[in-house]
Amino acid sequence: MSRPLAVITGTSSGIGAAIATELLESGWRVVGISRRTPDITAAEYTHITLDLTDTRKLTETIPTITQEHGPVTLLVNNAGIGHFAPHEELSVQQIEQLVHVNLLAPLILTRGLLRSLKETRGYVIAIGSFSAHESSSFGAAYAATKAGLEHFQRSLFDEVRKSGVKVTTITPDITRTSFYEHLYFYPEESEAVAVTPECIAQAVMQVLLQREGTVTTQITLRPERLQLGKRRRS
Repeated sequence: MSRPLAVITGTSSGIGAAIATELLESGWRVVGISRRTPDITAAEYTHITLDLTDTRKLTETIPTITQEHGPVTLLVNNAGIGHFAPHEELSVQQIEQLVHVNLLAPLILTRGLLRSLKETRGYVIAIGSFSAHESSSFGAAYAATKAGLEHFQRSLFDEVRKSGVKVTTITPDITRTSFYEHLYFYPEESEAVAVTPECIAQAVMQVLLQREGTVTTQITLRPERLQLGKRRRS
């Protein structure tokens, strides 16, 4: 019997790489999509180098996945980008990047793979953000894209639940990844102030191991404490 196939965006590092590694170790095949090739050498891993802001290229690529690898059992819309500043200081290009990567690409990928996911009675998992649940000063546009993604997931669940497709949003708070390298705030070094990518990968496995007939629609992961460092804003 062929191993199930997962498609994951943003596998170059961090959360996406951790999810891909966990799935590969659990017997899945993985197609990863990101701008940079990750350090994953497993035979069952296939990489597609793609900028998710290139909507035309993304749309053209989606059919080739099922043509070359077969039906998809899991789609993880993980890739995300963050720009944080007073809203009037964001460039139009930054706003476009936020919408394209955080919201538009997941909608397009889900549309393109949904028939395959219905065939396998598979899973659509989105990696959201706790920012979607609260006011986000200097992150209004980012939070809006994540709130839109979460609302899409809730609505999609209602739309496809009778087909057997399971739809889940995993919502992490501060997570220790390279996401913060170019931001003016970052989690301090203590283990208690940031979720790890491996924690999120384990949450994905929790969704996949749920009994047939029950759907875990939302998982929220938060660090025990909030302790952020600050850099001087340029």
